[in-house]
Amino acid sequence: MEVRLLVSKWCPVCPQAEQVWSEVARREPIDYQVLDIAEPAGRALVANLRVRTVPALVVDGKLAAVGLQSLGDALKIAQQAA
Repeated sequence: MEVRLLVSKWCPVCPQAEQVWSEVARREPIDYQVLDIAEPAGRALVANLRVRTVPALVVDGKLAAVGLQSLGDALKIAQQAA
């Protein structure tokens, strides 16, 4: 499962989202990457998926969630998508 977390430097909750999803990546077999929306790869996903809010979670190329998830909710997302 490919998980991309879209973040920005100006987002106040993005660091928390990164911590949550880093912990999920330690516990679950996911291909996890953080993408800044100011960088080309992040911009491309934002444009393709029409993302308007960060943090945004993309699972296997599809927008799966927007906003900050609790660790429990993030683990459920990872387990359901596996």
